[in-house]
Amino acid sequence: MNVERLPVRTQHRVAILLNANAAAVSEHLRRELENFVPPEDIFYSRTLDDARGIARTVLERGYETVLTGGGDGTFVGYVNCLVDEAARPQVVVRGGAAVQLARHQFRMPRIGVLKLGTGNAVAEFCGSSPRRVGVVEDILRTRSGEVGQAREVHLLTCEGKLAPFAGMGIDAAVLNDYMRVKQGLAGGKLQFAGSGGLGYLWSIVGRTIPMYLMQRGVPNVEVVNLGAPARQLGPDGKPIGSEIKTGEVIYRGPCRIAAAGAVPCYGFGFQMFPFARKAPSRFQLRLSAMSLPKMLTQFPRIWRGHTPRTGMLDFHCEKIEITFDREMPLQMGGDAEGYRKRIVIDMAAEPLELLDFGPPAAA
Repeated sequence: MNVERLPVRTQHRVAILLNANAAAVSEHLRRELENFVPPEDIFYSRTLDDARGIARTVLERGYETVLTGGGDGTFVGYVNCLVDEAARPQVVVRGGAAVQLARHQFRMPRIGVLKLGTGNAVAEFCGSSPRRVGVVEDILRTRSGEVGQAREVHLLTCEGKLAPFAGMGIDAAVLNDYMRVKQGLAGGKLQFAGSGGLGYLWSIVGRTIPMYLMQRGVPNVEVVNLGAPARQLGPDGKPIGSEIKTGEVIYRGPCRIAAAGAVPCYGFGFQMFPFARKAPSRFQLRLSAMSLPKMLTQFPRIWRGHTPRTGMLDFHCEKIEITFDREMPLQMGGDAEGYRKRIVIDMAAEPLELLDFGPPAAA
């Protein structure tokens, strides 16, 4: 497809927010975008401070739509900066004293996610196009108004940060190990092997599995419901058992992974939370104490969204507290966040409008 001939019928105010550190945000892509998008609508960030300044500019200019490019971490970073800047009160100096004015109510723009990262969980959820030509096509379709449908999505909040998913345990360990492998191979002849799917495979085989084989026993967890009544889900995603009321224990016992998701995808096509969108204003909580051999045996089916009948528990929840008996690796939105024993996960109060790049829904 020749993207130069794509029609742009109606110009929409669209800001392109790219992570300059992402490998896919190459100099070639930059030059190509500058052929189709006004330079004042393209922003590049290298640091969190860059992203905050860009978020403020985007809100002040009143862009109707923003597209983020650089992976799930880039999406999470920009969304949090946009939300924080929209809530920040304006402060002026009068007579030598700082005066806080009433908060200006910025309208949050619709957000689309370009497939320019490693895991691309949110991009997969949004139906974004792969490859460089597909990314440019998504941008041009958005600017011309061809991408008009959007879905309201309540993200999770954890430690004051918005994210599409978060977890403690083996999933976070894989992310931590992946970052170590990637950093260890950076700049060397094997740098190519430290990123993408191959990098994750190296991480799992070379670090995560050996560490878990040496682990002292199985960690124990207590998960308490802090929100509206929660429900356990069967393997088909339908509620089973009675409601779990506020303050009641959802689960107490051995656990290798405790993860929650507001979207089904976990990146690379991994359908970690197949029931995440099945109940309004609820996220899916997934707990598992599977042994490593069983987990590896079941993994291909779990990847495609199949839920085993044993070894895995699923719930729909609004707010929970997760407490382990030891320090556990934590990930939020695909970014390694160190180690914790306790976290609280909640549904965000306000939804985001996420662009849907897929074919229009049938009337």
